[in-house]
Amino acid sequence: MSVDSLFKNARTKTILAPMAGYTDFAFREICRDYGVGLTVTEMVSSKALVMNSELSRKMLYRLDGDKPSVCQIFGHEPSVMAESVTLDEVKQYDGVDINMGCPVKKIVGNGDGSALLENMPLASKCISAVKKAIGDKPLSVKFRLGVADCNNAVDFAKMCRDAGADYITVHFRTRKQMYAGTADFSLLEDIVSVGLPVFANGDIVSREQYLSLINRGAYGVAIGRAAVGRPYIFAEIAGLDYSMDLYGVIERHALALSKVFADRVVCNELKKHVAFYLKGKRSAKNTVVACNSAHSTQEILNLVDGFITENPQFACIANR
Repeated sequence: MSVDSLFKNARTKTILAPMAGYTDFAFREICRDYGVGLTVTEMVSSKALVMNSELSRKMLYRLDGDKPSVCQIFGHEPSVMAESVTLDEVKQYDGVDINMGCPVKKIVGNGDGSALLENMPLASKCISAVKKAIGDKPLSVKFRLGVADCNNAVDFAKMCRDAGADYITVHFRTRKQMYAGTADFSLLEDIVSVGLPVFANGDIVSREQYLSLINRGAYGVAIGRAAVGRPYIFAEIAGLDYSMDLYGVIERHALALSKVFADRVVCNELKKHVAFYLKGKRSAKNTVVACNSAHSTQEILNLVDGFITENPQFACIANR
């Protein structure tokens, strides 16, 4: 199965980039409504899955309408990673993505994520092992330009190709940059020349950027932070009309999460999303602060409802 099969019904070649703590199944479904082409789960530890971690398995809960979607795993032990993708929780997805780009100190310190940028032979073994285990399903690798510079970015892409990856997603920053500065797409054409479909990631916020990157050879784009609080960005990129009922989408997010998690978990998860849904809206600061101190999901919903009642101009966000 090729990457083309994942996008055969998509209006645009867009991916909701995986973000720990944000791309839960509820948010993925919401982005689906606004036209995202492909969603990716939060990154999940392959070792935790093999060790039967209840939380890790819950993170892979999937709603029926979330198609196509791929599961992102991280790790550095080829045999463990291969075993993890044979589990039912992973097999329910339409493909697998390996995280080789996460710059977080804890992840890197364990030899995972972008630590593999410094160990190309091991990274190759991980990719090959996972590809063998998933068979015909598409396998992707997400990585950054490098650790402190981008000197090995093209070689890393070639390694992914030779190890069996079907496509790659490149965050056009280095690990040292973390999420600061601006993404540098100057190597896009060189990476595309490797011969794998390339999804460009980093600072993409408009249809104009999407079209520019496609014209430069990118197969598609992956959008992460720009979608949080603004799931309609995928409709904007597709050139579609859209509207978003602010309270309705937050309530829907909460109700979906409550199918799997206890209210204290839903409450804490919702706080992060509400902060982004209200970001930049006049007079929202006090509501966000109050939400962060809330002890229940209903308390958060009441606060959001109160904010919208006082600020009806924010009740619906639309471009029509």
